[in-house]
Amino acid sequence: MVGDDLLLFPLGLLDGLRGRLLRLLGGIGVRLCRSPELRVAVRGSLAVLVALLGALCLPLWILVLGPLVLGVPHLLSDVRYLVVRPGHQRSLRLVIWVGLPLVVCGLGAGMPAGLVALFGVMIAAPGQTWRKVVGALLVLALAATWFVEHSFYVHELLLAHLHNPIGVLLWFLWRPRHGRLHLWPLGLYLLCGALLLAGWLSPWALSLRLGPAPVADALDFLRESLAPGLSESVGLRLLVLFCFAQMVHYSVWLQLVPEEDRDRPTPRTFRQSLLALRADLSGPLLLLAAMVLCGLWVWSFVAVWDARIAYFRLAGFHGYLELCVLGLWFVAGQPPRPLRPLVRSRYGLVPTR
Repeated sequence: MVGDDLLLFPLGLLDGLRGRLLRLLGGIGVRLCRSPELRVAVRGSLAVLVALLGALCLPLWILVLGPLVLGVPHLLSDVRYLVVRPGHQRSLRLVIWVGLPLVVCGLGAGMPAGLVALFGVMIAAPGQTWRKVVGALLVLALAATWFVEHSFYVHELLLAHLHNPIGVLLWFLWRPRHGRLHLWPLGLYLLCGALLLAGWLSPWALSLRLGPAPVADALDFLRESLAPGLSESVGLRLLVLFCFAQMVHYSVWLQLVPEEDRDRPTPRTFRQSLLALRADLSGPLLLLAAMVLCGLWVWSFVAVWDARIAYFRLAGFHGYLELCVLGLWFVAGQPPRPLRPLVRSRYGLVPTR
């Protein structure tokens, strides 16, 4: 089709550039092509270092524009690998008890709908009875805290901070691994996060004056949004830590999880990746996501803060989706299984064709 050719042509150019780069790398390029675990270790470590550099140099720009650029693609990846690829959408019980509350959550219902979805996992997911009872009691206890403050504001603020490392935890539990290369990006992530939280790494003073105008208002707004009521120094630490963790979270869903979910040890081309994405999620859903993404971009030129807030309202469901998947794995009492059986090879555990 002509439309497909026009869409895939730029990706073909990117494939050509990547092929030339791999040839320039020689033996290292060959190893990267053949070893999924090595690719994940290298890409993950580079993603952590780039996120750290960005958090120290351009934290305000990243916090404002990062969600508008990478947010919608990472939501698609969330749905693809947590729902569609495992086939949870084919379970009517999960669709009713978990899927519908998550949709309502994404429409603005927030934590009440998210807790209903978590409770639904304990009811609808197959698993051990005692695990279901424990999980259901924990969800009910969390819901009961509403009667203390008559608000879930503190809980939602905590989830905003915790959902970034939750994504890293999901990747860590994603599949069995042959070696320990995946521990390199994980250890680097924990080290950088600890240094930022302790204040041993701080953003350059100039970086806090580079942001959407007015910069002072932007800094105060973001700090009060993510660390309300805390001192300026502690609030700044949490702000930069959130910026770093958010960028790593995006990299997990846009790079690491897709890399480990391949049906072959060698990487796909960009063209093949797009076609596989369309096969998993369907063309209409991709078109809708593209329209939402373009709409947010256009909106950001008119009112960048309003566009950012609109994105986070739309994305409210995905933190609960990740918690629901953790609940699903907890109830099952076993780690997730890969879609294809894994076989041991000289390059680590790779899926069978």
